[in-house]
Amino acid sequence: MITTLLALAAAAATGLAQRLRVPAVPVLILAGAVLAAMPGVPTLDVGDPVPQLALAFLVFAAGLELESGRVGRQRSAALRVGVAQFVVVGACGILAAVALGLAPAPAAYVGLGLGASSTIVVVRLLVERRQLFEPFGRLVLGVLLVQDLLMIVALAALAGSDEGVRGAGVSVLWTLLLGFVAYAVVRPLAPRAIARIDLDQETLVLAAIAMLLAFAGAAYLLDLPAVVGAFLAGASLSIFPIGGMVRAPIASVGTFFAAVFFVALGSSLEIPPAEDLAVAGVSLLVVFAVTPIAVLATAGRTGLSQRGLVEAGLLLAQCGELTLVLAVIGRSLGHLDEGLFSALSLVTVASMVLTPIVATDRNAWWLSARLPRPAEKALPPLEDHVILLGCGTNSAVLLDMLLLTGRPVVVVDRDAAVIGRLRGRDVAAVCGEGSDPAILDAVHARDAKVVISTMRRPVDNARVLRHLRGPDAPTMIARVFDDADAERLAALGAKVVSEAEVGAAEAVLVAASIGHPPAAAESLHSPERSVPPKGLVP
Repeated sequence: MITTLLALAAAAATGLAQRLRVPAVPVLILAGAVLAAMPGVPTLDVGDPVPQLALAFLVFAAGLELESGRVGRQRSAALRVGVAQFVVVGACGILAAVALGLAPAPAAYVGLGLGASSTIVVVRLLVERRQLFEPFGRLVLGVLLVQDLLMIVALAALAGSDEGVRGAGVSVLWTLLLGFVAYAVVRPLAPRAIARIDLDQETLVLAAIAMLLAFAGAAYLLDLPAVVGAFLAGASLSIFPIGGMVRAPIASVGTFFAAVFFVALGSSLEIPPAEDLAVAGVSLLVVFAVTPIAVLATAGRTGLSQRGLVEAGLLLAQCGELTLVLAVIGRSLGHLDEGLFSALSLVTVASMVLTPIVATDRNAWWLSARLPRPAEKALPPLEDHVILLGCGTNSAVLLDMLLLTGRPVVVVDRDAAVIGRLRGRDVAAVCGEGSDPAILDAVHARDAKVVISTMRRPVDNARVLRHLRGPDAPTMIARVFDDADAERLAALGAKVVSEAEVGAAEAVLVAASIGHPPAAAESLHSPERSVPPKGLVP
């Protein structure tokens, strides 16, 4: 009966949240509280089997998002920033909790819980904002991976701590062994097995769920929390191409289980006493204030722009799903009382809900503009030059076309490695945000003949258009990825190029906008293409 009630409450709360267009998590928790207050409803606890299974799926989905290949060249920076944030934020949390009168053991739980961010929340925001593969997005993914691995080891140690230091050490060793199996055995062999057996997607999803249950069962047999095995199972399957094939269907299942878990959590919470509410309030301040500072202080040598680092700090400023696991384990071991369990859970939920509100592009720019930074070194005066905003792998051919025209070309990119390669080719290049007004002034954007943007986000291109606005504004050509973006940027005065026809379209628009010598014309035009292609909005 209780399982049915959980599922019904989760479905009703999710539907209500969508109808009201509000975050689902608070509504789910409220639904759980209402369910617990109803007469005749059996006692429900977040430590019961169904909520624990739901939590395992939630953690499994988080592990699936952490494909190490996505981190790219940001590995060393991610390791440095991830460890620093985990230690600094955790230490500040412990000191704040002790100052508020908590004993060392509960204070340690508070500090540990504040040190790890939510993988699911952050990855979803990066995907929605088209920032997953930007340099700072790769850094954030690497930091999440480092933090989650540290938390998994900490959870294992806590699970064995009832037997003293020896028990904690044995639990950590078993966790490392299970991690070795996940990364050294399953991770490299799974893609080969899938390719050889040629599984369809439905069977592959069932195989992924079977892997989750196998690792969770192995963790149980080793006296480890089942979520430790669930996370390692997800991480072992995150590798390309398996991760891409199972993420979407697992996310759908995970959404249901997440709803069930948060309803169960709401039914388990109670209003904390005043002293625990004070701990919750100070903990939120620590998370939102200390995390961005820790990221900025330790990521300065990554070559990323200051705005990108500020946004990374804001995105990482929350507690995550593993913090909830920590709270559940702490309560089951008797290390946390009901009041502190509720306080730590509320901190986690509140920070997850507030992150999309706090970590916005507008706030990142506002904070970045108020932080000290070295003045941008302007290039020598230029006129009628071409500016290319963003020069990733897909823009290499476009850059070669621009160089053929004989006009001066300036490239702006946020990736220091890309800038280094371009300068090695004697191409004028500036490292920074293409939509940063200071960078645009440094490359004399208002005096350019044409500005070509390959930046993915419409908000960045709109910012550039606003900066260039004026009677003598240069032509701006922007690459777009859907019709809505095309209409929005065209209305602001840009010439847009559909990604589907990007090669030919950009060649024709560049030729029309900047002119070129006859030799370059032969390189840029084909006899069959004398008019802009269908994807252009002039």
